[in-house]
Amino acid sequence: IAGQTFTPGVYSWNSFVHVSSPIFVKGGRDDIWVFKVAGYISTAAAADVVFQGNDDGRGTPTSDNLTWQVGGYFVLGAASHMHGAFLVHNYVTLGAASSISGRVLATDAVNLDTVSFAYPSPPPSPPPSPPPSPPPSPPPSPP
Repeated sequence: IAGQTFTPGVYSWNSFVHVSSPIFVKGGRDDIWVFKVAGYISTAAAADVVFQGNDDGRGTPTSDNLTWQVGGYFVLGAASHMHGAFLVHNYVTLGAASSISGRVLATDAVNLDTVSFAYPSPPPSPPPSPPPSPPPSPPPSPP
C-alpha cells in the first residue's frame, strides 16, 4: 500500500499488508479510518503514516481517528512512525527508533527496541456547571 492516500472509510485486506514507503491519511479531524488486515502488517524502515488535512477548514486527522485491526502480527520497521489504535491478534514488534502515536494492544506480546509512544491528548474538560440558584425566599408573614 506504499504511497497510497486513504480518505475516510473502512479498508480490508484478506492477507498481509506491507508498507514500503509513507502512506497518507487525508481528511478532517472528525473523520474515521478503519484498517482491517486478516493476516499481518509489516513496514519497511522509515515508512510512515502521514496526515493530510482537507482544504475545507475541518482540521487535520489525529491518532484517535485511526484503528488498525490485525488478525496476525504487526512489525514496525526501524525509524518508522505510525498513528492509531492497533488491535493485534498475535504479537507486535517495534523496531529501533520507531514510534507510535496511539495505542497498541496484542494478545501475545509487545516487543520494544528503543521506541517511543505518544498518547493523543484527551479532549478538554467541559466547563463547570453554574451553581444552582438559591430557592426564592418565602413572602413575609402578615402581622
